[in-house]
Amino acid sequence: MNDKGVPVPARSLREQFSRSSEAWKEQSDAIFRFWAEGDWWGFPFFSLSASRYFGDKETLCLYWPLGTAVITGPKVLDFYAGFCAHRATCLKPDGKDITDLKLILSGDSNAPNESDHLKT
Repeated sequence: MNDKGVPVPARSLREQFSRSSEAWKEQSDAIFRFWAEGDWWGFPFFSLSASRYFGDKETLCLYWPLGTAVITGPKVLDFYAGFCAHRATCLKPDGKDITDLKLILSGDSNAPNESDHLKT
């Protein structure tokens, strides 16, 4: 319990003593931020439509109305556990634990057209 008498969830031994990855930060935010294709993106957690982990490919897909984040790497399942607990909120591939992150925009999105003029 904290000083206000509110129960605080106990952290597992793995959470307490294992080294977290350099590919993501663990904190609690309402926005999931990630680095994809040279830009920082941010999507609200509450608008996540679905997620799917492909074990044989070490790939996680996070589906939002604007697009799908496709995350790959040997520690993507560890990231996914932190993401589901709202602890992993900022992701940038490090080439080791998280090897790649691609954003595939939905077909009805105008976002690429709106941001094209920013890239020179």
